[in-house]
Formats: sequence, structure tokens, C-alpha cells
Amino acid sequence: MRTQFEPHVALQEIAMSIDLAREGIYRFLAAALRDPRDLFAKLVREPDNQSLAIAAAEWLRTEAGDKPIRRGLGELPADLLTLEAAVAMLQEPFEDLCTEYDRVFGLITIKECPPYETEFHTSAEPFFRSQQMADIAGFYRGFGLDLSKSPPERPDYLPLELEFMAFLLMKKRLAKEAQDVEHAEICSAAEVSFFRDHLAWWVPAFATGLRRRAGSGLYAQLAQVLSALIPAERQRLGVDTTSIPVLPTLIEQPDEDSLGCASCAGKS
Repeated sequence: MRTQFEPHVALQEIAMSIDLAREGIYRFLAAALRDPRDLFAKLVREPDNQSLAIAAAEWLRTEAGDKPIRRGLGELPADLLTLEAAVAMLQEPFEDLCTEYDRVFGLITIKECPPYETEFHTSAEPFFRSQQMADIAGFYRGFGLDLSKSPPERPDYLPLELEFMAFLLMKKRLAKEAQDVEHAEICSAAEVSFFRDHLAWWVPAFATGLRRRAGSGLYAQLAQVLSALIPAERQRLGVDTTSIPVLPTLIEQPDEDSLGCASCAGKS
């Protein structure tokens, strides 16, 4: 027999399923964008993790497809939120994956699409970098997380930021399962704030640069997924589109003959 509470329960279950899919895709992207030789990156080569990531992307793509989503600079439509092609490319020999990573990201921080938030700027002020870095580290510390010292990692490294989003979603999920409303709300608020302040505004620019840098292959596919995920997440979390173009500006000035993303500004 149906009760008056069943529709509410069903909506809760759908919301939790969506959050579980979001947790999965954030964690998969966090691992896939690391150096393949990294221990954490090896998780994306496990068949079970690949199947779960494909299913998560399909769930989010279907859910986002039912809503009109306003896209900002560098963002792509939700129908490109698919991981089948990227997962197929992960079947290539391990040595080939390492070679491709080195080709795209190089041995030093690349100028076209550095995977670090504070290399992108809305302001030329040096204070911007330190403020952003301190804020990111503050989020991590606030949830009891410390950065790895071996090897040392910058807090603004994109895979770390993506993994932190997955961590917040996991903490929220566990709090809801324990009926701990207060902690679930804390995680929810942190999720929105961190996404707005440390992902939404620069990841589309990074992904655009990464697609151009990679040209094709695994990292072009992952960049496409990022560019399609961000607007869907903005819509879900109530975060505005990015209206001011941002470009990477390394601490060292680019060489005069470097193309970089700045030379691509205005190109489609």
C-alpha cells in the first residue's frame, strides 16, 4: 500500500544516486588526470572502476539532458559527458599511456594548460595566488586532510581538487546514511563553496587549453568530459557562469615563440 511519504523517499533516493554518480566521476577524473605511473592513477585501469565510471557519466548525462543549461566560456553540452572513448584508450599498453602523458603535460609545468588553479588569473596581483592557495589548503585542513609530502603536492593541483569534491560527496553520503543532518549540511555547503571558488571559474579554460594541446587521444577526451561536467554541476549547485575569460599565466613569463592559450583566444 502506498503512503504519503513515498514520493519524498523516492526523490531522496534519486538525489543520493545522483550524488553517488557525481562522487564516482570526480574520483575517476582525479585519477585519470594524474601521471599513469602514480599509484592512485592505476585505479582507472581496473575494469570494475571503469564500468562504474561509464555508468556514472551516463547517469549524469541523462539527468542533465532533461534541463536547459546555460553554458559559459569553454563549456560543452551535456551530451558530451561520456567516458566510453576515454576508457577504451585506457586499454592501451601502459608504456604508451606514459608516453602520451609526457607528450601532453611534459616534464615541467606547461604554459598552454597547467593543471594548477593559481596559474590561472582573474587578477595580475601576486596576492591572488597566495590567497587562493591558502583558501584551498584551508578547505583541506577543515576536513582533516593533509597534503602528501612524498611526493610533495601543491594544494591547487587539479586532481587533488577533483578528489576533494569526491571526498565531500562521500562524507555527505555517509552523514545522510547515519541521519546526521548537521554534518550533511556542512558537507553540502562546502561542496558548493569549493566548486564555485576553486573549480567552476578556471577548469573550462584549462580543459580548452588541454584539448588544443592534446589534439586527440586520452587527454583530449578527458578534457571534453571536464568541459561538459562543469556546466551540469553549475546548474545543480546554483553557480553562475564564468563571464570573464581567464588564461594561464605562469610565474615565469612565456617565451616569445610560445603559442600558449593566449594565442588561441578568440578561436573556436
